[in-house]
Amino acid sequence: MTRSDLAAEAPITLLSHAELVKRKGELVAQDLVLALRDGRAIVRANAALGLAALGHTGRDLLPFLRDSEALVAQSAAEALLHLLRAQREHLVAIAAALDGARPEVVDTVIRMFGELVGQADVELVGVLDTADRGAAHAVIEGCARIGVRGLHVLQAAARDERALVRLNAVRGVGRLAYLEPVSSIKIMNRVASEDSVSDVRAGAQAALAAYVARSRAEAAAKAGQPMPSRVPALMMRALTPDELRAAATGARLDELLAALDDPRAEIRLNAVRVLALQGAADSAPALAVATRDADPTIRIESVRALAALAGTGVVVAPALARALGDVDPAVVAAAEAALAEQGAAAAQALVDSLEVTDEAHGARVAGLIGRLPDGPGRLREALASTSVDVRVNAALGLAALGKVRAGAVLAALGAATSGGNARVRAAVARAVALIAPRPERSLPPLAIDGFEQRVLAEADLARQKEALATAGVAGLAPRLADARAVVRANAALGLSMVGGDAPGVAEALAVCLRDDDAGVRMSAARALARLGEPAIAACAHDVVRALRGADAALAAQLGAVVRAHGHPAIGAALVRALDTADDHHARRICELVCARPAAVELLCEAFERPGAQANAARGFAMLGKDKLGKGRALLERARTASEARVRELARATLLAIDGPPVAPAAPAIAGFETALLDKTAFAGASALDVGALLAFLIDGRAVVRANAVTAVGSLGPGAAGYAITIAALLRDDDDRVRIAAAQALDQLGDDAVAAAAPYVVSALRGDARVAEVCRAVLAARNSRVQTALLAGLETPDPIHGIRIADLICALPNARDLLFAAFDGEAQNVQISAAFGIARLGTRRAGPEGRQRLLNGLPGPPTRRRDAMLEALAMLDGSPARQAAPLGPP
Repeated sequence: MTRSDLAAEAPITLLSHAELVKRKGELVAQDLVLALRDGRAIVRANAALGLAALGHTGRDLLPFLRDSEALVAQSAAEALLHLLRAQREHLVAIAAALDGARPEVVDTVIRMFGELVGQADVELVGVLDTADRGAAHAVIEGCARIGVRGLHVLQAAARDERALVRLNAVRGVGRLAYLEPVSSIKIMNRVASEDSVSDVRAGAQAALAAYVARSRAEAAAKAGQPMPSRVPALMMRALTPDELRAAATGARLDELLAALDDPRAEIRLNAVRVLALQGAADSAPALAVATRDADPTIRIESVRALAALAGTGVVVAPALARALGDVDPAVVAAAEAALAEQGAAAAQALVDSLEVTDEAHGARVAGLIGRLPDGPGRLREALASTSVDVRVNAALGLAALGKVRAGAVLAALGAATSGGNARVRAAVARAVALIAPRPERSLPPLAIDGFEQRVLAEADLARQKEALATAGVAGLAPRLADARAVVRANAALGLSMVGGDAPGVAEALAVCLRDDDAGVRMSAARALARLGEPAIAACAHDVVRALRGADAALAAQLGAVVRAHGHPAIGAALVRALDTADDHHARRICELVCARPAAVELLCEAFERPGAQANAARGFAMLGKDKLGKGRALLERARTASEARVRELARATLLAIDGPPVAPAAPAIAGFETALLDKTAFAGASALDVGALLAFLIDGRAVVRANAVTAVGSLGPGAAGYAITIAALLRDDDDRVRIAAAQALDQLGDDAVAAAAPYVVSALRGDARVAEVCRAVLAARNSRVQTALLAGLETPDPIHGIRIADLICALPNARDLLFAAFDGEAQNVQISAAFGIARLGTRRAGPEGRQRLLNGLPGPPTRRRDAMLEALAMLDGSPARQAAPLGPP
């Protein structure tokens, strides 16, 4: 089945996986992958299930777990469930794609993970190597559905060499510990006491505390002891302040610890806030884990809760020191305030926390140590550590103390470089320079008239080439740091005349682009323009960054420099510069990017950077439809991104590029938009535009929809390819539209009716007028609609079933068809088939038919038994249901 076949057939119905398996000889994987990008949801859904039928091993289905259409997302999840082992190498990506997915999609993937237990244990454990709570939750819940076998997978993962795997696994062991308490408690105790990573130890302690609290609550319930009141809303929605205070008096610890493990951020936040109000020491391990939550609000609240526990003597300093490395300034501020309040009680935990690779984190820890009365001494002792990170952070901490408090440790700083590590030497050098800076030395004046009094023009400096050459780079470069702006400006322009390819000149001029004086910045820009592309490429990032906040003259100069050179480094700098919230600066950068030959490639690269996506989209809009190139495919893919913001950005950008859709033109038929027309109104019309007519099938006016479908039907068998599009209108809200759709299908011919038969059979249910038209359409096709009629017997509506059975009775092999349907297991089919057997009459149904109805009588009174009694009465000539009424059931 090619892509075009799938697209043509997709509107017919959503094909099941079983149907596609039967037809997989017609499927082509490459065409199905392309069909996943189709604008029609049902085409994408069928393509996903088609790939499952082929056993597709690629990752093409993953983005569609978050498709904007629920039908497509669920079909993609179902496809992955059918693929199972074929997708085992992609389990990490599948779990990551659940962020933002619908609950039913998440549930299907959890089921998939559960079925993979015992088949892909290594890959499932690999999914646990993540900080994404939702991804880890999917594996844990999948294991929970399997039971003991799932617990064994998590117990084994608790010994994994990866810290995140152990952290998530031990959380899962606590969740399923009730299945094998002895072995589970042993594992949690071992991890809590022996693991080398503090976060994992805290996670194990939290899991153990949650299990103990849950066990005690269950034991109390079994013993009939009074239980603390539950808080039903705790696990349902965010609580108000009054509700939180009320919950703090009644919520059990096991409830709160379970809520801390919930995938929903608002539920975790409820738990943290209630635990903070309760102030129980047993909650400290769980709150320590919560300081690493993905949600910044939860991290802040956890830090504040730990700070409150510190006042009761609970040891929380290690967790607070770790929070100093948070990316959110508010979390860092809360942790700093809490540790500063603890004072000397947190000193040892702070010293232990100096071993971090992030210098900003280390500087915060060292800064808190420095505030202590014995802070300089503690930092000096840390300089003797065997850890490079500890020595670097201690040196930077001493530098921040200033000369008064840290002057006595200069000798210790010198000794810290004995190890020969470059990072330590650099940190010590910075510390020494800040504690005991060297005195400045003034430079002698240059033999150039006016060099130190006014900004010289380029021509004036050019006439002083000999003097500039005498000074050279060594004489001009130091003057870039002169206190006088005119000297800095002249030195910058002079360097471009004598510097040439001298190393470091371009970088020194780039620093001048950030000078406080506008004249110096302009001189530096002109100097770089004189040096040419190699120099500009060497400091491309600084050149582009200087555009931000630049006045009109400097922006014009720098813009000309950027436009004149096509070095890849300049393009890369422009891509980085798009990561800005400054609207004016972003517009400038977009204009420069769009002027480059590789504009599309640069904008595509920028769109992959979260902070630059909005500005990259602006650039795509500036390029316009004709130059968009592969940017269109990128924007189309972004329509299925995990974040709603990205999806909306892609939609708005494509709308800005393509413009709003043009309203279709109504055909020149009198009364098309005002009165209900029949097929004769279109008989003498000139050539009708099918594309325009199809647009009117979704018009808000019922009369227009009815006329449009009648017009398509007037085209006859030549328009049979639109049968399914028309058949969809058999489900319209207006009877006139449904009748017009049925009559149009009749005009399109036998092939069209056969293709749309399931829709027509379904339309037999309901309004008598619609049912009568549909009955006539089906009756005229006899055995060509047999399959759809038999499938329609699966209906809970007895009137609908009788109408279908009457059509089956008109078939030459009706008796065999109805007997086979009756002998099946589906109750609705048996009831409809029973009425069909009765409608055959005594002669055609024969003794076998009566016996089947009699066989359905034994047993308790049920809807099926009542139907058998009614069918027997009909068979014997009773007036009951002698004719299937065509009115509403």
